[in-house]
Amino acid sequence: MPAGGEDRARSFFASILEMAELEKPDSLAASGCWFESAGVQIHVGADPDFVPAGKAHPALRVTGLDDLAALLAAKGYPVDWDDRLPGIRRCFTRDPFGNRIELMEAAG
Repeated sequence: MPAGGEDRARSFFASILEMAELEKPDSLAASGCWFESAGVQIHVGADPDFVPAGKAHPALRVTGLDDLAALLAAKGYPVDWDDRLPGIRRCFTRDPFGNRIELMEAAG
């Protein structure tokens, strides 16, 4: 994320994706945020030369994908559905900084 994006990161990862924010060690606390859910951590660090990741992305397993996709759309985040993975319902979105994120749920 670009420098100073911590509040936007919290709004997306904690409020929308419902990931818990982790306390960072003092030696790393100056910038960025860490989040965790179901044993998965996402560390969002500030970079003065930030460029969003357009292709590389985390894939997160979720429940209630339709509700989450509707919430993302209502908050102004893109939701692009993809049906190329048999047995998995999935969509892609972008975090507040333009990084690609995949959300997956088992079909049926």
